[in-house]
Amino acid sequence: MKRMEQKNFKKLILSGVLFVGLIAITFYLLFRKQNLGDLFQTLKLVNLMWVFIGVGCMFIYMCLDALNIKRILHILHQDISYFNCLRYTFSGFFFSSVTPSASGGQPMQIYYMFKDHIEISHSSLALLLNFASFQLVTITVAIISFLSEYRFLGDIGRTLKILLMIGVGVNSFLLVIVLMGIFSKTWSLKIVDFVLSLLQKLKVKQIEYLRQLAYDQIKKYQEGAVYIKTHQTRMGSVLLTTFFQVMAMHSVTYCVYRAFGLSDFSYLKVLSLQAILYIAVSAIPLPGAVGVSEGGFVMLFATLFPKMLIDSAMLLSRGISFYLFVAISGLVVLLGHLLIAKQNKKKEGLTS
Repeated sequence: MKRMEQKNFKKLILSGVLFVGLIAITFYLLFRKQNLGDLFQTLKLVNLMWVFIGVGCMFIYMCLDALNIKRILHILHQDISYFNCLRYTFSGFFFSSVTPSASGGQPMQIYYMFKDHIEISHSSLALLLNFASFQLVTITVAIISFLSEYRFLGDIGRTLKILLMIGVGVNSFLLVIVLMGIFSKTWSLKIVDFVLSLLQKLKVKQIEYLRQLAYDQIKKYQEGAVYIKTHQTRMGSVLLTTFFQVMAMHSVTYCVYRAFGLSDFSYLKVLSLQAILYIAVSAIPLPGAVGVSEGGFVMLFATLFPKMLIDSAMLLSRGISFYLFVAISGLVVLLGHLLIAKQNKKKEGLTS
């Protein structure tokens, strides 16, 4: 276990270095021709009330995510405190942000849940259902936004349109795979057999052991799916909560828009463009979609923000919705590890 933790720690360090490197390259490319003094001077003029509302929107986003995790775990007869669910949410946000394709988020959440005596089959099912709910809402909102703003988006450029199609396609594919994994035993077994046949061709050992492990996990998923089918009303409330969660996240850009004293465009228009941007960059396999998110913001919102404000607006928007909460969630993760270390020392003291 310790060897695995050391290996994961090394991977995290490498991901962190990549993350910091991407941020440095992104900001160099975006601001190399800018007067940074003027940029920060512009940021000093923003309406702080709207900035704090934007930060509040992100806190609402995190709190609603924790609420959904608690609800789903409760359906699976796992009694866990809301405080712990908040910890899972913040740790998921942090590790998703600093690892490519957000690959580190769910494994670390499962790890923390395991530490709290939640079975892996239950924690992984809860997170998959939460993920499916989030995917369904973000894809639906993005498609509706694109259709409603199609004329307005006529001049955004071919690159962003291609990214949008890729984003919708990849996220829809992931959603279908997750739902099949939870609710369709036949398709789940077919997918497992296909993946294992590929691994066998790559000379991977212990194929039968992996097969049995996967089959046992699928069996537990199916058992969990029975609970879900008998609690459809609660799952409906999870979807509704996810909708408000996504609205809160996308509202940050509107708060930034108002913080600069702008009001020509409506809340729905700004929110729609942000929904499109989010799904367009979400399929890019970079930590936190760093680089493409910043570049996409400048490209997509250039018609809403005056040219002299667009870079400052991007900096403030990403600062609130991403960088600030990477820092906050990183602090939560650090405090969590210190707490776990303290508890382990107490246990060692009792046994010695």
